[in-house]
Amino acid sequence: MILASNSKRRQEILRDMGFNFKVLTSDIEEISDKEEISEMILDIAEKKLDKIAKENVNEFVLAADTVVELEGRIFGKPKSREEAESFLKILSGKTHKVITAYVLKNISKNIIIKDVVISKVKFFDLDDETINWYLDTSEPFDKAGAYGIQGQGRALVEKIEGDYFAIMGFPVSNFLKNLRKNGYKISQIDRI
Repeated sequence: MILASNSKRRQEILRDMGFNFKVLTSDIEEISDKEEISEMILDIAEKKLDKIAKENVNEFVLAADTVVELEGRIFGKPKSREEAESFLKILSGKTHKVITAYVLKNISKNIIIKDVVISKVKFFDLDDETINWYLDTSEPFDKAGAYGIQGQGRALVEKIEGDYFAIMGFPVSNFLKNLRKNGYKISQIDRI
């Protein structure tokens, strides 16, 4: 399998489940003309996958994308400490959605599996000291919404509803369920 993602979290989740894969990525502009957020995220995941799948028609290629959404506003990866601080202040004390979309494709076998998983995360009320402590960890800067639930960012989270691994970046249980629906057994995951 080819993973069309540089995300360390996705790699860790898949490796821990026994998937064998190599990482290949293509530079795409992560934009979409879709209006609905879930469709937009799925469209971006498909764009990440397209070029690599066309160049590797006999391989299974997997791509995913994750965003944080609150009241219609999308929070991607912050571009600066100031932007990360702004994100955390806006999310403080509120429940936001974490939307993760993925696509698995094998062109020669005419297989395409895709889905969108939406989870909810509620943050504690965050004071300036907590926000600055978290920013000083440098953890927020390569993560949608400026936090990582699997790291020190867990200190910001009051509760979650939904799939923990989707919040981390890849909904592995949903993915395995969709593989089974398409005739693959869990014992075959090292060969997908």
